[in-house]
Amino acid sequence: MAETLVSILIEILCGAAGAIALGAWAPRLSLGPGKNALMGAIGGLILTWVAARVPYVSRFVGHVENAADAVTQSAGGLTPIVLVGVGIAGLLGGILLTLLVGLTRKSGAARNY
Repeated sequence: MAETLVSILIEILCGAAGAIALGAWAPRLSLGPGKNALMGAIGGLILTWVAARVPYVSRFVGHVENAADAVTQSAGGLTPIVLVGVGIAGLLGGILLTLLVGLTRKSGAARNY
């Protein structure tokens, strides 16, 4: 259970960090620091969940729902590869969702003129 919470926390934090960095790097796409962090956290969770279901990619993000079973079997659910994979997937998910929402918001605002 603790391994699952650590994995989810890494997904959320890396997604939020990626979204905040995107907002600082591309201010025209920024939703504001709070909204960027929220979108990033959600995007990090979503992309990691999707990556866990893709063959050959799932070994890098682990099977979050099976992490507790792996620990009880002494296989170790949180390896360095899984931690880095979850962090990268969370980071990319946060950036992608914030970018998508920022672009959609900007294109919708452009149509109103």
